[in-house]
Amino acid sequence: MMKKRTRILLPLLLIALIFAGLLGGYVYIKRGGVKIESTIDCVPDSAVHYYQKDALWKDAPLGDSVYHMGDSGCLTTCLAALIHMQEIEVEGIETAITPGTLNQFFSENQVYDSEGNLQWDVLEDVLHTEIVGGDAAEFENGELETLLTRAVYPIVCVRMPESGNYHFVLLIGSENGTYWCMDPLNKKEEPVSLSEFNDRIYSVRYINN
Repeated sequence: MMKKRTRILLPLLLIALIFAGLLGGYVYIKRGGVKIESTIDCVPDSAVHYYQKDALWKDAPLGDSVYHMGDSGCLTTCLAALIHMQEIEVEGIETAITPGTLNQFFSENQVYDSEGNLQWDVLEDVLHTEIVGGDAAEFENGELETLLTRAVYPIVCVRMPESGNYHFVLLIGSENGTYWCMDPLNKKEEPVSLSEFNDRIYSVRYINN
């Protein structure tokens, strides 16, 4: 009789553990950050879309690190789109700015640290511009909308909906109560709703030019 009960209880325990793990992951992704909603419609005349896994640059390393554009280049990809959309001139890049050429420029100018992380103070120096940013909690919701109306496009940190990993996207507009972004992991050349990331952001960076 005890063996029969054990055979019944084990599958139930396994199901309970799986459910608890899924629930825990959901709570983990939801934890922290700031949930944002738009109150105005601000749609850009045109937007630039880049895919970090494009065959032209996906295998390029980030500086001297072991990481590459395809797996860790979302931030550089966002910056390439931002530079295009805000018409920022970059001294030292003679060809068209793409995630590939920008990554090469960053690598040559030691913008990345040994772990492939972008160093914002070094980036300011090489771009000769001001970069504003901080934790999402430091920004009022209306500040992001004001930036978009000025054609200044913020890079925000989000969490991937399934894994919970951090990821960077570029806010390019707002409409019907939600923000729209250029997602470097979206192969299609079209905007992605921030609702794909639970409308929750963790940090903000933008270039004042």
